[in-house]
Amino acid sequence: MARKTNYTEKIAALEAKIAKKQDELKKLKQQLSELKAKKASEDYQELTEYMQANNLTASEVLASIKG
Repeated sequence: MARKTNYTEKIAALEAKIAKKQDELKKLKQQLSELKAKKASEDYQELTEYMQANNLTASEVLASIKG
């Protein structure tokens, strides 16, 4: 006699795996967002330090970038 497949259990197992992966993805996206914010903060700090060290204003920096 052939064994009957329990699709309900298989569906539930796959749904649980999907939920777990979605949670992992959410956490990774949060970590990525935090790292991007930290990088932007450090870049901004580096820029302001350079501007202060060279006695530059924001408009002067923009003018030199635009060329």
